[in-house]
This record gives sequence, C-alpha cells and structure tokens, in this order.
Amino acid sequence: MLCPLLLALLPHVPAQTVQESTPQPPKVDPGSLRLRYEDGLVFEFGTGKLVVEGLFEVGAFVTEGGASAARDPDSDTYVKRMRPEFAGQFDGGWRFRFEPKFDDSGVELEEAWVGREIFDGEALLRLGRMKAPFGLEELRSRRHIHFPRFSILNQFSPAEDHGLFVTGREGRFEYGMAVYNGTGGSEQDDGKDIALSGMWHSANPIDSKANWQVGAALTYGKQGQSVGGDPIKNASGQPVLEFAPGAELDGDRLRLALQGAWFSGPLMIQAEALSVQQEVTGGGASEDMDLHGFYVDIARSLTGNDLDFGGVHDPDDSWLLALRLSSLQIGDDLETPGLLTPGTYADSIDSVSLGLHWIPGSHMIVRHAWTHSWYGDTVTIDGADVDDEGMFTVELQLHF
Repeated sequence: MLCPLLLALLPHVPAQTVQESTPQPPKVDPGSLRLRYEDGLVFEFGTGKLVVEGLFEVGAFVTEGGASAARDPDSDTYVKRMRPEFAGQFDGGWRFRFEPKFDDSGVELEEAWVGREIFDGEALLRLGRMKAPFGLEELRSRRHIHFPRFSILNQFSPAEDHGLFVTGREGRFEYGMAVYNGTGGSEQDDGKDIALSGMWHSANPIDSKANWQVGAALTYGKQGQSVGGDPIKNASGQPVLEFAPGAELDGDRLRLALQGAWFSGPLMIQAEALSVQQEVTGGGASEDMDLHGFYVDIARSLTGNDLDFGGVHDPDDSWLLALRLSSLQIGDDLETPGLLTPGTYADSIDSVSLGLHWIPGSHMIVRHAWTHSWYGDTVTIDGADVDDEGMFTVELQLHF
C-alpha cells in the first residue's frame, strides 16, 4: 500500500523542489584563477594552489692522469637530471608533490606523496615516497648544493623511500619521524626502518633568520637485500670497494648522524659525522660492517651576497668558492673472504674537493669542481693498482 501512495504523490512534487534537491556541479569563476611566479609557476584558485617547477642538469667530467687513467671511461658527458616538479595545496590543509626524474639510465620516481597539515599547521603528515628525515646534505634542495656530487657519506644516507612520514616545527626545534621500507623502493617482506631526527635552530625561522643549527638523527631496521656487485664509491662517485657476488645486507642496521651548519653573510659552513653498523653475509661468512666518517663543507660568495641553504641571495653575475674535506673509515671486517671482490678493500678513503661556480642569475648555475681521493690501501681498478685518483667536473644547471 505504501509504494503506490508514494508513486501517486510524486507527480505532485513541485519541479523547483526536485531541482533544488539534486546536487549541482560547482561553479568555477574564471576570475578566481590567478597566475604568478614565486620560485615556480603558481596557479592560485580560491584558497588552493598548484606549483610547477623544474630542475635540469647536464655535465661532463675528465679523470686525472696517472692512477686515474685506469678508469674506463676516463672522460664522459652525462644527463644527470631532467625533472619536472608538481606540488599542490588545497582546502583542509591537504598537499601533494610529484617529481619524475629523467636521466640517461631511464625514468625514476623521486618523490610522490599526499599529505595533510596537523597540529594546527605546525606539522605535516605524508604518505607515499619522499626523503627519509636523516641526512642534512640529502634533505637540502639539490638546486643549491655546492658540488656536482654529494659527499662520500651520502651513499650511506637514506634517500627517497616508500613509507609514512611526519615532519614539523615547535618554535626553534625542528623534528622528523618516519616508518619506511628501507630499500629505496617497494619490497615484498615485512622489514621496515624507522627514522628519527631533531634540529635546534638559533632562532625561530618564522620570526627571524637563524645563523646556526645543530642536530642529530638515527635510523634502525632489519633488512635483507642483495648487494653483490654494488660498490662503495669515492667522493667523485667512482666505485672503489666492490661487494662480492652473493653478498647480502642481512640483519640489523643502525645509522647515527650528528650535523650542524653556521651562516654569516656570504660565508656558510656545513658539517656531518656518520656511523653505520650493518650485518653483512657472503661466501659463508657473516660480519658486522662498521663504517664511520665525516665531511666539512665551507662556501663563500666571492661577490658578497648572503648565503644559506637557499643558495646565493639575489644572484646577478655572482661567483661562489667552495671547499669540502671528507673522510670515510672502513672496518677490517669487510676483509673477510666472500664479502668483497678480492683486491678492492681499502681501510679509508680521504678526499678534498674544490669548487668555483658562476651564478649568472636566479635560474642558472655553472659548477666547476675538482676532487682528489686517497686510499688507505692499494686497490685494483680495471686491472690497475691505484692509491689515489682525481676528477674534474663541469656541470650546467637550469632551474625555475
């Protein structure tokens, strides 16, 4: 009885009432869309915005004569990074970022995450792929690093990975927490790494410019990952020590870092110390790999511009001089047969890098860098015995 009554009533419902109860698509006001440039193309719509940026790097290198002549090739050109970048912010504190990287080896997804502001906007919760909160050097924008390559320590610092991340500030204290795969990508097992970091600034960055900061960070996890044929590289990015076929990172891994930076007008100093302990197996042997080292990076604007993590301020035909000293100490446990390819062990790698960079404007940098490395033991590279070697690099960077 009820259904016929309802059907009988429907024709008597006013048409206007039916239309008002039907969801209507939102109306877009063309006048609400605004375009401006602020370190990227910014499309603003209502309270939201979309930012489009880009980072493009190409370069060439040549190794020094003598010992470095063992390298094959001893000179080359490269496409380091062709990366469009997309970021957005929407109502409710929602954000996203997407960074595909194109280089001469293919396409890699560097960052891809969705996040939401929490704690009244003082922190950001993100899920997806991004940088783990650990290495100061790794977390810096690649637009403003002082050398074409990161320091020798960076290869042991976690970079982009899949997981859950929280970063934020509380006054002068900056912090980060993460649970992530620990492999640099997706994985099939349930092993995960955790990361914790804290940084104290001399001033609240929101209120005034800080002139120094100090911090610490750690990661811990259990991992099982094949590293056979993978190298430990020098400060030029050239392979030196090589893990033997069948070698694996198998078990606990603990990384500890101390880091700091100091700024004073055109002068900037950045430093980190790192310790890595990792269980390694191979050839029937099992050992605890022990690595520790440091770097000190000193940079000065020769044209007197202020300098910090944001690079040279107001560059206009500016020049930057940079010096980096680095040292890596490698425990003798890696000498155990089955862990490294015979002839590739060295108990230390010490390096000095010198850079002179031309910055003609806000969107271009030409980096010139010379790096020389010394090895604590003679190693065999491409069939030749090598105690030290060097490289000269020129790199062109365009960014917006």
